[in-house]
Amino acid sequence: MRLLDVLRSMTDLLESEGIEDAFVDSEALVLHASGIDRLKAYTENPEIDDRHVSIIRRLVDRRAKGEPVQYIIGHVEFLGLDIQVGKGVLIPRPETELLALEAVHQLKNEKPEVMDSSSLTPYSSLRILDLCTGSGCVALALGRDFPDAEIIGTDISVEALGFAGRNAVANGIDNVVFLKGSLFEPVSGLPPFDLIVSNPPYIRSRDIEGLQREIREWEPLSALDGGEDGLVFYRDIFFGAGPYISGAGKIIAEIGFDQAEEVREIAERAGFRNISFKEDFARMERIVKAEK
Repeated sequence: MRLLDVLRSMTDLLESEGIEDAFVDSEALVLHASGIDRLKAYTENPEIDDRHVSIIRRLVDRRAKGEPVQYIIGHVEFLGLDIQVGKGVLIPRPETELLALEAVHQLKNEKPEVMDSSSLTPYSSLRILDLCTGSGCVALALGRDFPDAEIIGTDISVEALGFAGRNAVANGIDNVVFLKGSLFEPVSGLPPFDLIVSNPPYIRSRDIEGLQREIREWEPLSALDGGEDGLVFYRDIFFGAGPYISGAGKIIAEIGFDQAEEVREIAERAGFRNISFKEDFARMERIVKAEK
């Protein structure tokens, strides 16, 4: 069969199963399984042998059962990093790229308060903590952009930390350490951090059932459920940050699309100032920034 014929057939199959982005998902799986790049696929429409058609069909069948495309392919691109994902770890999303980009922007547009006099690099004394690190995507993006910084990512999930460690190796980033534990517990007794970043669970418990099938049935509940009001982790982070954040330190975190004012109130009650928000591509306030 020709590649485009296979693509049409697989798209029809996914549409019959009610998959919303049937064509996009089919295209991703067909190109992945065939090893053919997108330009060649559409300009040459090459022949696909029976073995590859069979492989494609197995992958598409998995998608038809609700498994996310990213899990099937096994990786996702995140700000130029190749991030391995699979069952047990949250799939990075565009909003989380905004979180990492905002953290980079904040750091690069401020002169570090403290510099190591023995070093010529301005970020050699920079310490960053990534709470609920998951796949490690945010910590690793910061580690790549600030190779002289010391970065720690924490998470309660052994599965997620396994992916994070493999992602560090795969992307050649060696200044990020991943520790198991809830939020600040693994870094108790360590020197304070200049920046704390986090993409914590923030979905209200009652809203989990209404999420898309591929999210609620496949992605880890522990990375989604933010408690009854979705704000449990923000309270724990802002009120618990005191011993772990430097005097001029900041917290930058991803939030739900309708949580800005509630998160602002939490941050203010915890003693943070200069609280502001960054919008996502849909003009929703999705990133909170707060100064100690």
